[in-house]
Amino acid sequence: MVTLPEAEALAKRFDMLPADALVLAAVSGGVDSISLLHWLHARGTRVAAAHLHHGLRGEAADGDEAFVKEFCLTRGIPFYVEHANVGALAARMGVSTEEAGRAARYDFLERTAQEIGAARVATAHHADDNAETLLFQLVRGARSGLGGIAPVRGIYIRPFLGVTRAQIEAYADAHGIGHRLDVMNLDDAYARNYIRHEVMPRLARINAAAAAHMAQTAQTLRCEGEYLDSLAAERLEQGGALLGAARVSVPCKTVNAAPEALRGRMVRQLLDALAVGKRDFTARHYAAIENLCVSEYGTHLDLPHGVSAEKRGGVLRLELREKVTKNTILK
Repeated sequence: MVTLPEAEALAKRFDMLPADALVLAAVSGGVDSISLLHWLHARGTRVAAAHLHHGLRGEAADGDEAFVKEFCLTRGIPFYVEHANVGALAARMGVSTEEAGRAARYDFLERTAQEIGAARVATAHHADDNAETLLFQLVRGARSGLGGIAPVRGIYIRPFLGVTRAQIEAYADAHGIGHRLDVMNLDDAYARNYIRHEVMPRLARINAAAAAHMAQTAQTLRCEGEYLDSLAAERLEQGGALLGAARVSVPCKTVNAAPEALRGRMVRQLLDALAVGKRDFTARHYAAIENLCVSEYGTHLDLPHGVSAEKRGGVLRLELREKVTKNTILK
């Protein structure tokens, strides 16, 4: 019978599944998440399932809910479901339905975990997801995110992160596990779907283990990045940085004196303190802020998410403006 030793090894390495801990598994009904639920249950983990109905796909979404519910019922797995209007949420937030769905999903998972006393929340991210994330971040010019998906983040665990999609599908076939298909995952209008359907298969022609190797590289970059981040944080703390929710500052000499490998990370940590997120910040933005510290002429930058950068008296200040102006320089 097909097993997933890579998942067991990763779970042990990061202490994902403490004995007797209750784990809440996020289950959409797709092959990845339903296999995760099956694997957790089969290995004897105390597990419950959480399913969010996004309110977007009509009868198909109803079918997903019914499928996961029946899967849990036949195995005695506690099942929790919530219905959301993701379309309305996206309009209210001013974001895509994909982003709104993610926000609703994580909110539901965290509330449910707290209510039932789950120590961990398991998601079915796998090695191919990690490889796709690495590629996505590379092509958009991001400096952060090259470490891919974290195996553990707070209460979230991803035991399948070392398992490929092909291995998961083989596991499902071997155990006779049915699953649901979300047609939105077939739409190449979404960047990640295009990478999955068009780019990754071509890379696999070069090396069949491309996804696994890329996932391993992402993990190596994550480990190295965490170390460099600690050095960057130390530089900021010792160099007189002041961090606030709406405004941060640091002497320009602190940034200029740092090794090149740390300067961008120091800038990113300053932005992180403003809690604006890194989604729209690329290498170009980080470089512009670094250059502002050494420039003899530039004194101001307008950045994504209503952030302004200003150099005055040898001090770099990043501030979250109340309103986003229309003449943003760097988009």
